[in-house]
Amino acid sequence: MLQRIRFFGLFLCTFICAFILFSVSVLSADRITVQEGKGKNVSGTILAVNSEKVTIDVRGERQEIPANIIASTEYDNEPSGLKAVRTAFDGSRMSETLEALAKVDAKTLTKPEMKQEFEYFTAAAKTKSVLAGSGDLADAEKSLLNFIKNNKNSYHYFEVCELYGDLMVQAGKFDDAKKSYAALAKAPWSEYSLKATVSLGMAEITEKKIDSARKNFETVIKSEDNSEQAERLKKIANIGQALCLTSEKKYDEAIKMFEEIAKNSGGEDSAFQSLVYNSLGLTYEQAGKPRDAILAYMHTDILFSSARNEHIKALQELSKLWKQVKRNERAEETDKRLKSIYNINK
Repeated sequence: MLQRIRFFGLFLCTFICAFILFSVSVLSADRITVQEGKGKNVSGTILAVNSEKVTIDVRGERQEIPANIIASTEYDNEPSGLKAVRTAFDGSRMSETLEALAKVDAKTLTKPEMKQEFEYFTAAAKTKSVLAGSGDLADAEKSLLNFIKNNKNSYHYFEVCELYGDLMVQAGKFDDAKKSYAALAKAPWSEYSLKATVSLGMAEITEKKIDSARKNFETVIKSEDNSEQAERLKKIANIGQALCLTSEKKYDEAIKMFEEIAKNSGGEDSAFQSLVYNSLGLTYEQAGKPRDAILAYMHTDILFSSARNEHIKALQELSKLWKQVKRNERAEETDKRLKSIYNINK
């Protein structure tokens, strides 16, 4: 009996020790979080990173995770400050992200991949701040160029190419934007080529090259790629076609097209819906119908405010439009919300 008790005690001790060791190894492992609906998150040891995939060892098995489905990566023993940066960034709080980045001690970034993540968050947060209406454009451009030059092996590379293109459109540097979208189109996933073509079309609307923009949107709409992402990009290309009509001052045709898109977009996410209603608002503005424009922008404000950049645009336009219709108190209220929610001074 005593011998059995000793044996059981030894077995239990061994089991507990093994469990503790396993738990520690899991807790201290690198981690890849994939986008929602794209598969399972994985933990292990990241072996290699490049622009197309991240290779990770999961209990002796090598797995390759495509870059286009990765939401984020976390590294063993990374500083808590970097975790705070990631949390703020994932929550689209760019000013908070930049504040958290300033608190990270560079000496605690013990792996090259950690430094790469730090540089990515810095460049991306600065750029997204500028695209949302605040921040220093020249500083953001410099950070993006440094990242692109030094981190072509990052799984963020193609995303940064897209961000740089968007920033150059805002800066009016259309040739630089087109080069960056061309780099984005070289990604090995077909939807990235479609995304680059849509972005190029939107840039050409800003550049007043409407015929070329329309051709790019038609290319996307006629694509034989029927994936979920491709279908979404085709719908955005339809928004682009309507914006071409707006730019040609064919307002009635554009409004009719936007209303049809809105009618058929019930299952789409806030980012898409807000783009539709902001584009409709822009069209009403240019057509000299400020009250109709207000109603369109209020759709974004009330129903789709989770789409950060489009919500900011809607509030900025509403501020101007409330003044235009002599509702200064509403304009002041909107300005206060821009400041309190996004720390943007009108």
